[in-house]
Amino acid sequence: MIKKIIGPLSIVLFVLTSVVTVGAAAAEIRFVRPSVEVPVRTGQGTNYKIIKLVRDGDRVELLKEEDAWARVRIGEKTEGWMPKRFLSSEPPPVKLVQILRADNEQLKKKNAELSGEVTDLKGMQTSTSTELSTCITQRDTIQNQYQSLEADTADVIAIKNKMVAAEKELTEVRATLITVEQQNSDLKRKTALTWFLAGGGVLLLGWLIGMFTGKSRRRRPSLL
Repeated sequence: MIKKIIGPLSIVLFVLTSVVTVGAAAAEIRFVRPSVEVPVRTGQGTNYKIIKLVRDGDRVELLKEEDAWARVRIGEKTEGWMPKRFLSSEPPPVKLVQILRADNEQLKKKNAELSGEVTDLKGMQTSTSTELSTCITQRDTIQNQYQSLEADTADVIAIKNKMVAAEKELTEVRATLITVEQQNSDLKRKTALTWFLAGGGVLLLGWLIGMFTGKSRRRRPSLL
C-alpha cells in the first residue's frame, strides 16, 4: 500500500521539498536512506573525526559531491562529509506517510472550511433570491405607477390644453361682449336722441298747427 502511494506522489513531494536556498550557496535537499546511523565526518574518509550522526529520514542540505562522498549541512551551522550512497532525493516511506497524513489532515480541514463556505453561500443565495424577488416586485410596482402617472400626466396636459383654449375663447367672447355692449349703448343713445327729436318735432308741429288754426279763426267773418 505504501509503495502505491509513494509512486504517484514522489515527484510532487520532490518538487515541493528538493530545492532550498541557504546563505550565499544554493543547496539541494536530501534525505538519509534507511540505516541504523550514518556518521558525518570532518573530511572524506573514515579516519576523519565524526561530528554528527544522522538517522533514517533525517533531512540534510547537499552542498557538494566528490567521488563517493557528499558535503552536507545539518541544521544551520553544522557541515561535514558523509557517504553519498546514504542520501536520496525522495523522503523515506515513513516520512512520506507522515507527510501524507499531514496533507490529509490539512485537506480535511480545508474541506470542512469549504463545506462551511458552501453552506454560507447557499444561505446567501437563498437570501439573495428572496431579495431579488422583492426587487422584481418593487420594480413592477414602480413601473405600473410610472405608467399610470404617465397616463395621468397625458390627461392633465390634454385638460390643460383644453383650459387654455377655453380661456382664449372666453377672452374673445368677453371682447365681443364689450364691443356689443358698447354698440348697444351707442344705439340706445341714438334711439333716445331720435325719440327726443321726434317728440320735439311733434310738439313743434302741433304748436305751429295750433297757431295757424287760431289765426284762421280770427280772420273768418261772423255770419251772425
